[in-house]
Amino acid sequence: MTPTRTIQSFIDAKKENQSPSEEVWNSLKGYRKWNEPELIGLRNASGYYPDIYFEEGMDETIAKLLAKFKERVVPHKF
Repeated sequence: MTPTRTIQSFIDAKKENQSPSEEVWNSLKGYRKWNEPELIGLRNASGYYPDIYFEEGMDETIAKLLAKFKERVVPHKF
C-alpha cells in the first residue's frame, strides 16, 4: 500500500467510524521510509485525526525526517 493510499484509507475509515485495517496500520509503521510529501500529508492528517500517531514521539521523529529533506535542498542563483 502506498503512503498516500495509507493515509487516505485511515481517514476514510475514521469518517465511517470504523477501525483502520491491519494493512493500514502495518503500512503506517513504515513511515520513517516515506518521502517528504507523504510525511507532510501524515502531519496534516494528524491535525484532524490525532490517533494516526500510534507511537510516542512520532511528531518529533517526523519533524527530524523533514529537516533532513530540507538539508538536501541546495540553494541556487540564476
